[in-house]
Amino acid sequence: MKLHVYAYVLFFLVPASVWAHQAAATISHIPDTAVVSQLADTTAQVAGPKKLSVIARRAAIPVLLIGLGVTHMDDEGLFEGSRGLRRVVQKEYSGFNTRVDDYLYQMPVALTVGLNLAGVKGEHHYAEQALLLGMSHFLNRVLTNNLKTISSINRPDGSSDDAFPSAHTSKAFAYATFFHREYGSRSIWYSVAGYSVATATGALRILNDRHWLSDVLAGAGIGILSTEIVYQVYPKLQQIIDQSFHRKQQNQVIFMPYYSGGAGGIALVWQLR
Repeated sequence: MKLHVYAYVLFFLVPASVWAHQAAATISHIPDTAVVSQLADTTAQVAGPKKLSVIARRAAIPVLLIGLGVTHMDDEGLFEGSRGLRRVVQKEYSGFNTRVDDYLYQMPVALTVGLNLAGVKGEHHYAEQALLLGMSHFLNRVLTNNLKTISSINRPDGSSDDAFPSAHTSKAFAYATFFHREYGSRSIWYSVAGYSVATATGALRILNDRHWLSDVLAGAGIGILSTEIVYQVYPKLQQIIDQSFHRKQQNQVIFMPYYSGGAGGIALVWQLR
């Protein structure tokens, strides 16, 4: 069944050099400082691509999903286009209707609350988790709503022109990515649970005839990307806040009583450092 295939798509020399034998007297000595300098340059050259590869790796899947969503709009795409898949769904699941997808996407958030209450710690304190989740939700909402306004794509059932991308799917994958970043390192099954819920949400949006395949694919990509951006930005934002707070702590104002020559009063001292 093609629907199952699409749901699965959502779920996610250099040889050693050989030197000729030379007399020890003819081999030039390389100073230690030069060796250190060369090693430092080599380390710097290797370290750069590694940092870039982490960002590229995290962005690869959401960018791919968004690209697939765009290519599946109003054509046959790589497998079966949005309209072709809808014909299959209408034939195989005629009359299907459920409201489960209106609530299912919030499951990762509910699981996060439950795990915190049970004492299972994530990557961040629960207060930071709330902040990260709020930032992810805000960024996701801004991206999704603006794209809906710009694209103005009619829904399959003709109810409105805000189909692209799917907001339910976008939020589902944003929350699933948040859950994965917080608890995925503890067990892969946390990640599997979160993304399974998100995939089911996207599939139900298609079955309910509320969204095209392209809406769901793009929504999944935007959801993942929103949370990944927040998790990349948050440490830098935290560092800026910490430095600002530290400067405020250093610039203390101190009131000190004094007495000199028969006169007293209060001295104001502003500690700069």
